[in-house]
Amino acid sequence: YKSPAYETLGFNLTKERLVHKGYPEEILEFEYDPSFPVRGLWFDTLYGNLLKVDAYGNILVCVHGFEFLKHSQVYELYPNKFLTLDESRVYVLNTLFNLPETYLIACLIDYFTNSPQYTRTNYGVRCGDLAMSFKSIFQDVRNAVDYVHIHGDLKSKTIENLDLYLKKDDRLPMFLSRIKDSGAKIFILTNSEYNFTDKIMTYLFDFPYGAKPGEPHRNWKTYFDWIVVDAKKPLFFGEGTTLRQVDTKTGALKMGHHVGPLHEELVYSG
Repeated sequence: YKSPAYETLGFNLTKERLVHKGYPEEILEFEYDPSFPVRGLWFDTLYGNLLKVDAYGNILVCVHGFEFLKHSQVYELYPNKFLTLDESRVYVLNTLFNLPETYLIACLIDYFTNSPQYTRTNYGVRCGDLAMSFKSIFQDVRNAVDYVHIHGDLKSKTIENLDLYLKKDDRLPMFLSRIKDSGAKIFILTNSEYNFTDKIMTYLFDFPYGAKPGEPHRNWKTYFDWIVVDAKKPLFFGEGTTLRQVDTKTGALKMGHHVGPLHEELVYSG
């Protein structure tokens, strides 16, 4: 995907979803700043802080909204400037798809913390009888992000503007072909459904030639040994999922579940 255009799209759609769920319309004025979020930050849902930590959990940087906390402030919240990676408290924003989410969390924490309508508490904010914990704000953002990716307009708007959101490289067919020629196996594993995946991949391989100039054009599926959509990562890797074959003409799943080895140029739903 092209950055920051794609992150901006996700950011704006998530804002709209939050307003639809009751958040103040003022948040629609937030504008995505690609210079702020980085991959791998932790969000402490208890105190509402974004944390940059080292491999051992030592806190290197602590940000509340857009306020960078001083060392003395960090020590008050985190003795020894250390935090254990507890999944019930900490969420790791470790993918490129988390970048707009990271920035939106910072925007919301900053907005509610500094708004004269809200009073800050240790673990959130209050406005009269309304109490919002930092954890509930985070969960609202998470739910909105999931909705935008699964049920919202993110995919349809991406398909409508492929040139705007996707980076196309005419070296891709040759690159994948050389990997296969070396004896390696290539697979694609995506959480997206088949129809969306097919449109994206068809666009990325839309060249008048195949692996080399002069060779005939090939369908994108021929470049992969195995193709799995609807993968439900990370569940796919942790517990495993039931595989079903996809009818590539209709996008529908075929009856029964797949057993035995996977076959080339077929598409499976996991």
